[in-house]
Amino acid sequence: MCCFPKTKGFYACLQELRASLDSVYDVTIGYKYRCPSFMDNAFGVDPAEVHVHVRRVHLDDIPMSENEVTSWLMDTFHFKDQLLSDFHSKGHFPNPGTEKELSTVKCLLNAIGVIFLTCTCTYLTFFSSIWFKVYVSSVCAYLASATYFNIRPQPIAGYGKAVITRNSAKH
Repeated sequence: MCCFPKTKGFYACLQELRASLDSVYDVTIGYKYRCPSFMDNAFGVDPAEVHVHVRRVHLDDIPMSENEVTSWLMDTFHFKDQLLSDFHSKGHFPNPGTEKELSTVKCLLNAIGVIFLTCTCTYLTFFSSIWFKVYVSSVCAYLASATYFNIRPQPIAGYGKAVITRNSAKH
């Protein structure tokens, strides 16, 4: 079941993203009875039971040099292989968390809320005054430019907190 990591690609991504990351998430998925095939996915056959093991690795715990990163990643994949082997023998990952059933009422209310808001905004876009259309166009233009130019504005709550902190530091 051994899977070999793409060490050079991982190292290249790590070098490029190191300044903007604080952690890397290691995700291992275990299927209780059998892994779904491509045809199962194509025909929408759900796996009977899926278990997910997530481990957060701080960037400080990942070495800097390419050789050390390669060795670390190979060790990580050996750990993942052992984790999957133990999963298949025991039927669960170590330290399993408890999950709650999804509330049908909450899911239904969320779906109705999303549909209502979507219909309202669509209606207002097509049948309301010109000012709503200008607003929607402005928001779309802003989001497109912010995405293209990688603009990340400070959240209002963070700004308010910074102002309060700065004002209290002055006094």
